[in-house]
Amino acid sequence: MKKRVLFCLMAALGSAVISCTDHEGVGMVAEADRQFMIKAADGNMFEIKAGEMASMKAVVDSVREYGHHMVMDHGKASDELKALAAKKMVDLPMMLSEAKQKKLDSLASLNGMAFDSTYMMMMVVSHVETIDLFKTEIILGQDEETKSFASGKLPTLHHHLEKAEKLKDWLW
Repeated sequence: MKKRVLFCLMAALGSAVISCTDHEGVGMVAEADRQFMIKAADGNMFEIKAGEMASMKAVVDSVREYGHHMVMDHGKASDELKALAAKKMVDLPMMLSEAKQKKLDSLASLNGMAFDSTYMMMMVVSHVETIDLFKTEIILGQDEETKSFASGKLPTLHHHLEKAEKLKDWLW
């Protein structure tokens, strides 16, 4: 009798766990997918804040325009990521990581061509890192929606990188 009660209790508990964790695509995701979302959100925030700064401080028109495009494109990507994270019950950071904040503070201290050159160099490095992050998610991620999000953003990220490299080379 005790075994039967224990079995029924375990079966009921198992059903509850299954229904809470993966019902209609909502629930917990693998740690790797969660970390991807957190890092992607941090990258988006950095690109947006640095882009806002470039939109105001850059002396070269094309650098200023690039900054504006980063605000627009990464703002849209950020909104999409926030919706995905909410669906998957992943809490995204509200503030930049310490490392990204230090980069932003360093950039803020510059003016003129030093700002423009440094901003474009940061954009090249940032987009290389972001592309690597997104490719890793596509290959190793477990959540199909998260992998699809990463895959869908790669063409835009490659375009951003190409433009950043051209501007950086032109400035140097």
